[in-house]
Amino acid sequence: MQIHLSTEPPDLPKHKCLALGIFSDEKPPRGICGFIDWRLNGLISHQIKQGKIGGKFAEKVIFPFPRRIGSEILMLFGLGNRATANYDKIQTAAYQIISAIDNMLLNSFAFDLLGENRISMDTADIAQAMVTGFFDYLSKDEKKFSKIIPCVITSAGHLKEVSIGIKNFQAKVRDDGSVKIVTK
Repeated sequence: MQIHLSTEPPDLPKHKCLALGIFSDEKPPRGICGFIDWRLNGLISHQIKQGKIGGKFAEKVIFPFPRRIGSEILMLFGLGNRATANYDKIQTAAYQIISAIDNMLLNSFAFDLLGENRISMDTADIAQAMVTGFFDYLSKDEKKFSKIIPCVITSAGHLKEVSIGIKNFQAKVRDDGSVKIVTK
């Protein structure tokens, strides 16, 4: 599995899908989801106010062909309450996100680090949990390791921490080099 790291603004890159986490107790949304909400003229906030998006854990909301961003599909993944976010929940969320991507027959997608700078976990631990969730899903079918290409969207200031999280995953799992980092 090649994991691409991107520091480009999340609204610009052309990805088939942009998968973002949304918390049930963050209204309006914050982080990259908040930025995308702003780029979409408050579309996400409006859907929250109407009760169409709640952010409960494992809730998935799809916006096809959102205007003003480069992705063809915007997927929001509910993370529940921020206070309950932990390694296992982030790992489970990552597993379910990549499963949804695979079920949509997509080969590449971009994602934010779920809860980065908004929960008690540091960036390296979030990255490790997410890569572990992706790896757990993809390891069920080895053909998917080279087929599905995830792209982490983060800031330049967090690249080192993201790399540390991925390296921690590699040391813990002993993936035999099946996970590679590509920086854009």
